[in-house]
Amino acid sequence: MQEALCTAYEKLHTLKEAEKFRPWLLRIATNSAYDILRRRSRAVPLEDLELPASDKTEEHLSLWTAVQQLPADYRAVVVLFYYEDLEVREISRILQVPEATVKTRLFRARQRLKSLLAE
Repeated sequence: MQEALCTAYEKLHTLKEAEKFRPWLLRIATNSAYDILRRRSRAVPLEDLELPASDKTEEHLSLWTAVQQLPADYRAVVVLFYYEDLEVREISRILQVPEATVKTRLFRARQRLKSLLAE
């Protein structure tokens, strides 16, 4: 996050429309996260995490685990739509794809999540 904020601060002069600040910043954060993932491919198994046991926690983890199993393009729209509460229009600008593409990816991601959670 610090890396993304530093980059945004350095490049603030390139932002042309102030109302597009949030999607612009989220795109920088997304790209920074992808850069970090490319540099390191370590993962911590869920079994190694010490979490309080509850039905709600387990349900949340199973949903998050299913989201993590989605292809990157589906996962991105799901996270931005459901976890970041962004509108389709904003997601379209962040990912630089048409709004129809975002809607299609959301639809297909929901279908995959249903099948993953049904297993």
